[in-house]
Amino acid sequence: MGAAITANVRINSAKLKDIIRTSPQKAANLIDALAFEGEGYLKRSFGTSPSAAGEPPGVNTGALRASIHVENLGQFRRGIATGVDYAIHLEFGTTKMAARPFMVPMSIYLQRQVEPFWRRFVE
Repeated sequence: MGAAITANVRINSAKLKDIIRTSPQKAANLIDALAFEGEGYLKRSFGTSPSAAGEPPGVNTGALRASIHVENLGQFRRGIATGVDYAIHLEFGTTKMAARPFMVPMSIYLQRQVEPFWRRFVE
C-alpha cells in the first residue's frame, strides 16, 4: 500500500471515558457505527468518471471504491482505509491533476454525526 491519508474525528474524551467505564459495549457500538457510516458515505460519494476537479473521484474500474474498508486500530479506535496506491493522488491532486477529495469530506461529515450517533447509541 502507498502513503496513508489521515483525517481524524474527535469524540469528547471525557464523555467517551465515562461510557467506556459504565458500558464498554455501548462505546464499542458507537465507534463501530461511526466507522461504518464513514465507509458507506465514501462509497456513496463517488460519481461517474471522469470527475470534475474538487469533486469526489468518479468510478472507472471500481477498484478504489471496492478497496475502502474499516480497520480495527485497537480498542475504541477505528480507521477507514483504501487499498490502492493512487488514493492519495486523488485526495490531494498532483502537478498534473487537480484534487478529487473524498477522505477529508468524509471526516467532516462524520464529525457532524458524532452527536446524533452519541444520542442513538449511548443516551
